Amino acid sequence: MDIFYNPLSLSGLHFQRTIYSIFLAVVSLLLFLNPCFGQEIGAYKTRNSGDFNQSSTWEVWDGTAWLPGTQKPGKEQDIYIDQSHSIRLLGNEAAKSVFIHAGSGQKLNLNGYNLDVYGSLAAFTNAAPGRPNPGAGSSQNWIGNSSSSSLTFKGTSRVIVEKNSWSGETTRSRFAVIFDPGPGQVLTLMAPMKALSFRVRSGTLDQKRDRTSSSASCFTLSFNTENSVFGAGPFGDFTVESGATFRSECNANLINRSASGLSSALLFELQREGRLVLQGTRPTIEANQFRLDGTVIFEGSQGPISFLSSTYPNSSRPSELRHLELLGAHPLQLPVALSLKGDLLQQGTGTFKGTDTHLTLSGEEDQLLIGSNLDLNSLTVDKSGGTMHFQQDLVVERQFTLTKGALDFHGNALQLNKSGLGGYRYSKGSWRNLALLSYGGLPLLLDEHNATFPFEDLANGGQRWLKFLGSPPAAGELRIEFVEEKGANHDANFQDVDGTTILYQLNSYFKISVDPVLGEGELELRMAADSLLIDKVEDLRLVKRGQAGPGTPLHGVTENFPWARRRVKWADLPGHEWTIGSYREATVLPLRTNITPNPRESSPFQNTDGIPRRYGKFKSLPLNILNCLPKDFRRFP
Repeated sequence: MDIFYNPLSLSGLHFQRTIYSIFLAVVSLLLFLNPCFGQEIGAYKTRNSGDFNQSSTWEVWDGTAWLPGTQKPGKEQDIYIDQSHSIRLLGNEAAKSVFIHAGSGQKLNLNGYNLDVYGSLAAFTNAAPGRPNPGAGSSQNWIGNSSSSSLTFKGTSRVIVEKNSWSGETTRSRFAVIFDPGPGQVLTLMAPMKALSFRVRSGTLDQKRDRTSSSASCFTLSFNTENSVFGAGPFGDFTVESGATFRSECNANLINRSASGLSSALLFELQREGRLVLQGTRPTIEANQFRLDGTVIFEGSQGPISFLSSTYPNSSRPSELRHLELLGAHPLQLPVALSLKGDLLQQGTGTFKGTDTHLTLSGEEDQLLIGSNLDLNSLTVDKSGGTMHFQQDLVVERQFTLTKGALDFHGNALQLNKSGLGGYRYSKGSWRNLALLSYGGLPLLLDEHNATFPFEDLANGGQRWLKFLGSPPAAGELRIEFVEEKGANHDANFQDVDGTTILYQLNSYFKISVDPVLGEGELELRMAADSLLIDKVEDLRLVKRGQAGPGTPLHGVTENFPWARRRVKWADLPGHEWTIGSYREATVLPLRTNITPNPRESSPFQNTDGIPRRYGKFKSLPLNILNCLPKDFRRFP
């Protein structure tokens, strides 16, 4: 291998046969030897300006001398574009490493085509192979001449740009950069780069920061700054495609148009199934627009960690994304406003800090929230599809708004308006598997919007919503526990306070308490009887399980769903199990029966335990039960 521009030749050193002289020689060599490139056997360098595919453009190193080229270089050969030479592509080409002289004038005219690079990219000075030059040139159209001109990095994991061999000073280079090494491969950046656009197509692009400097500055990816050509505003797109990963350990200026502090990129796009991994503690991307449809992952090695942000005046702060994950042991401070269409996942011991955050959950897909001690300032759920799954207790300090959507709490608790300074607003939606609801700072008047609690009865199917209408104790806290049990008691047989015999009652029930319990104020308590077998809605009663309860029973009503009702005092709510009952035989609630679907066949219909019933209940019927019910018999909805 031939080494160029070594100012200190070994032959110029006069060694003495002592350890002291050898030591001095080695020290001198380390102090004065400049870094330099050395070409491999089979490497190509330009013989003159010309077309890439012409053998006459190239010379080839045979290990001793440069010989005229006999064919164009390919993906296994390095190429050196020498001083004052310019190479033009007439089609898509490939090379191993690309070394470009840093002098003025266009060096590599991609001419609207693509050059695959399987090694590294570097600039050099002096005659090829020369030595590294961190300036990397800044002349007109130094590389490429259009947005369709591109360099694509392919191949196995490696450093594609070494420190002090490239820079972001190529302000006028007109070419795109594509990172496409394939799944599982990692391309590492150890120097800044500037282009018209960047695209991570596959594998991982690993952006490093300069740990050898006191500032630990970022090796920034930035964009062309020819204002006369591309305008003075935001410019340049950075895209992470589906299946690809962009990983950065930087804090400031991961992406921008220029380091001036005024010129941002136009767009940072994280496509669905793409990943953005942020390893810094205060990461910033200076972009005018964000499209974060993939997964944003924070895994800072130090903490606390700030959310992804920006500082330039024409940059925006990202607040809408699909999936958010937190790895490691350090807490992540969520932004003031955050909208999620996907998951919020805590994968380590670090926690989400959301007491200053208004979180909005939306979209059409299932979403998963996993985070210990998930405490939010406010929460809005506005889901047009899918289910929101909570794997921990949820605390909302102020306002909780449920516009629409299904929420599954998986046996966890929900605490609303913990501070007493917010409230609760319901429009549409439902709750599943909620173990305990605590609702603090009750409003002065409870109505269908601030006191409808949309529980689902998964054991029996249908909605078992609870609604409070009236004035609660001042600054009171309401606690509700829903206990689901399959089926109904068809032998309830107890007298309500007005002497009415309650024939049936649903096994699922509510436990309700309020603190403090003050005064004798009354309210109307309602429970939805959705998806139950009902003859007449007036048959419904809101009752205490097994015996007469306090308060005044009211006739059932239909408002979207059939509702059982009761007027009770606040002080009478605790200590009882509230459920739905009925006093007419045809209103049987859930049936524990087998019904043959063919009405022509005789089918016995009876209670599962086979015990005869009092009050003329259905002991045994020779016909399909549907033939025995009144014509106006209906199932809600």
